[in-house]
Amino acid sequence: MYYEFKDLQVPTLLLIGTSDITAIGSDNAPPEVKARIGRYNELGKQVAKLIPHSTLVEFPGLGHAPQMEEPARFHQALLQGLKAL
Repeated sequence: MYYEFKDLQVPTLLLIGTSDITAIGSDNAPPEVKARIGRYNELGKQVAKLIPHSTLVEFPGLGHAPQMEEPARFHQALLQGLKAL
């Protein structure tokens, strides 16, 4: 799927918790692989560069569910981002 991001033609709002380390299968991954996957503090920026017309909003210190960790902050960013699209 990662390789298809460049093909997106719609405006895209990315809302990323920079402390998110979620990665499917990471529990079974060897340590050297586990150390490289699920690093959304880096992945968010990479994906934003790949998707034309994208906007990245980062939430420093928040994880996989910023909408639950700090709902007011998340909703403010979401509404502001949607207005800008």
